[in-house]
Amino acid sequence: MAPGLVHNPGMTSSRTKDPKTLLLEFRERVVVAPALPAREDWLNRIDAVLKALDVQEARIDRMRQDVEEAEHKHDAANLARMRVFGQLNTLHKMLAAASPNFSGDATGEAQHVAQRRIQWLVESGGTDAAAAQAAREAEMEAPMPGQAVLEAVIAGTRKFNKAQLEFSVAEAMVLTNWEMTPLEIIGKGEVWLAELIMKNHAGAPSHD
Repeated sequence: MAPGLVHNPGMTSSRTKDPKTLLLEFRERVVVAPALPAREDWLNRIDAVLKALDVQEARIDRMRQDVEEAEHKHDAANLARMRVFGQLNTLHKMLAAASPNFSGDATGEAQHVAQRRIQWLVESGGTDAAAAQAAREAEMEAPMPGQAVLEAVIAGTRKFNKAQLEFSVAEAMVLTNWEMTPLEIIGKGEVWLAELIMKNHAGAPSHD
C-alpha cells in the first residue's frame, strides 16, 4: 500500500467489484490522505483512467445498441419475407382449391402452374360453389392471417388458429419494437392483436 493510505477493513473484497468501482474507492482513499507523496498526481492519473473507462463504457453501450437494432431489423425483414412467402403459398392453395377439376400440367414452377390454373378457370367459365368454398377455407386457415381473417377476428366471428396466433404474436413483437413479451401481447386479446396488425397492413406503402 502506498505511504499515507489507510486500509479500511470494512470495504468489500475487490473480487466482487468492477474496475471502475475499485478506482473510485482508491480515489477516495487518496483524497483523505493529505500526507500521500505526489497526491495531486495520483488524483490526476486516477481521473484520467476513470474518464477513459467512461468513454469505453459509452462506446460499448453504443455498440450493444447497434447490435440490438441490427438484430431487430433482421428479425423484421425475416418476418416480412415469411409473410410474403406465406401469402403466395396461400394464393396457390386457393387456386388449387378453386380448380379441383383442373386437367392441365400441375408440375413445374409454382408461378407457371398458377398461371395455367387461372387460364383454365377463365376458359371453363369460373368455378362451382363447392370449389369457391374450398378456396375460401384455404384463405381462412392459412398460417399467415390475411385481411379476411383479421376482419373476422376483429368482428368476433372467429379466432386465430394456432399457427395464425403464433405468427401474429411474432409480428406484433416487431410492430411494438420488442417492448412487449408474447404473454403480454396475448393478454391484450385477439381483437387487439388483429387490430394492431390490420392497422400496420393498412399503412403499408403501396408497391403499385
